[in-house]
Amino acid sequence: MMREMHRIIELDEARCRQLLATHPNRLGRVAFVEDGDPDWPTVLPINYAFVDGTVFFRTFEGSKLYAALRRQRVAFEVDAVDAAWQDGWSVLALGSLDIERDPRLAAAVDEDLASWAAGDDEQLVRLDIDQLTGRRVMGPGPGT
Repeated sequence: MMREMHRIIELDEARCRQLLATHPNRLGRVAFVEDGDPDWPTVLPINYAFVDGTVFFRTFEGSKLYAALRRQRVAFEVDAVDAAWQDGWSVLALGSLDIERDPRLAAAVDEDLASWAAGDDEQLVRLDIDQLTGRRVMGPGPGT
């Protein structure tokens, strides 16, 4: 039996930014190490907005907010998969979290941010991106 081939393509930064901006469900994962257990990373889902080249999300009191208050370095990942065609992509952003304090920017971000866990004490967090990489896996479907 002959195995069908997949191709892996490295995405340039411009394509990674485009995918972050146009990802339809705006759901990603943020990974960081918590103070209480520095031996194991924590990975949590977030709804995000990508505005002017920056990732934003809202969070309540808890580990993500504490990470932002410490300007902790994190990894943020977004992906999409087409299981039928065995095709997909992923984008990985590495950088530091911080609390966004500019009310005008917060208002602009909120137009694009649909947080699933909305509440009264939310803080707007931004990810200052230091490195942005991505990959696409192209399955054996049509056109490959």
